[in-house]
Amino acid sequence: MYIILFSSLIFIFVSCAPATIPNQPCPASEVSKSNYQEYDITTSSLHFIWPVRGKVVNGYGANINHISNKGINIKASQQDTVVASESGQVAFANHIKGWGKTLIIQHPKSFYTIYANLDDIKVKEGFSVKRGDSVGHVAQLASNKEGVLHFEIRRKHLADNPLRYLKAN
Repeated sequence: MYIILFSSLIFIFVSCAPATIPNQPCPASEVSKSNYQEYDITTSSLHFIWPVRGKVVNGYGANINHISNKGINIKASQQDTVVASESGQVAFANHIKGWGKTLIIQHPKSFYTIYANLDDIKVKEGFSVKRGDSVGHVAQLASNKEGVLHFEIRRKHLADNPLRYLKAN
């Protein structure tokens, strides 16, 4: 049963690769945001923090290589520490084709955060993490000594604009 649930979770998250990866089509039938009840982050006990310091170089919904970005891409120095944006349990910690080393953390209230393009992952599946815990490092881009962290916040399986949750921090 756990294997079926885990396989379903991974399928949902990899059905559309991050916008920085070319030739990864997104399904045209993506469920619209209006299909679930709006979540009021201002009254939530969840307080997402920035996973890494840096400049947002590609925003949510940006069209890059004909793919809509489902998160944000944060430019950072190679090997910058990536921290858990909120407390939760590690649901996935491995390599995903098109994403590189990827970490998915499950949070209360059906929230997930996704951290892709990691150089290393310091936590394992099933581990509990607290907000601000070090979970990995940003990987270097092939062309230079800078890196870009792809970061998403999802409620259930639906992507939402991370800046909606991070702007107050």
